[in-house]
Amino acid sequence: MTTSTPRVLIAENQYLIAMEVERILQESLTCDVKITPLAKLAQELSAGDFEIVIIDAAAAEPLNVERAKLIQSAGAVPVFLSSYDHYPVADTVVSSYPMVSKPPQSAELAAAVLDAMRRKSSDSEGLLDDR
Repeated sequence: MTTSTPRVLIAENQYLIAMEVERILQESLTCDVKITPLAKLAQELSAGDFEIVIIDAAAAEPLNVERAKLIQSAGAVPVFLSSYDHYPVADTVVSSYPMVSKPPQSAELAAAVLDAMRRKSSDSEGLLDDR
């Protein structure tokens, strides 16, 4: 069995932050990275096959739920970026996934992406075990 390089989509409207996330990922992990603005998230998810989506956490929980469902339906795992002090609050969609504070720190971001990759891998193994 061959393993391919994980594909990571960064959905972030602040391009400089997205570029910093991309730089950190390329220095710390082996992965393919693509950047898109939040407005094009659905389009990118339908056009590409991503394992991880790093996305800006919204202040409104319903928007986070909507985005997480969209990402999951595309077969990916979300990692939230947040500049809000109130995350992670228990029982929110953001708190149930890996989360990184803005500005991202290398070790924290790499750990969150590895956590998401483990979640993705364990989800896939569960599907295979059901055969």
